Amino acid sequence: MNRVTPGALDALPGNRACRQCGAQTRFSHTAYVRAGESVALYVCTSCGTGYRGGSRGADDRQQRDNRPMRDRKRPPVDDGPPANPVLDEATARMLREALGG
Repeated sequence: MNRVTPGALDALPGNRACRQCGAQTRFSHTAYVRAGESVALYVCTSCGTGYRGGSRGADDRQQRDNRPMRDRKRPPVDDGPPANPVLDEATARMLREALGG
């Protein structure tokens, strides 16, 4: 397999049909252009011609909060344990008695 430079490929046609033979193209893989930027690469299903798809840069993803965990604000914890809808009242009572609660 040859290494492909995404900038050297033609842009993917709007109808996703190959310009060489007219067959449909399919997603091949994501190529990383530089830090934080990548592009989708498409290949013709018939002749194998490669095309450069749209940018998949950091703008498409949520930006990660780079603050340390200790500096992040967390929502307050609700009072008491969460309700457990799986247990019916009889099973919950039996478990409380068995565990000494």
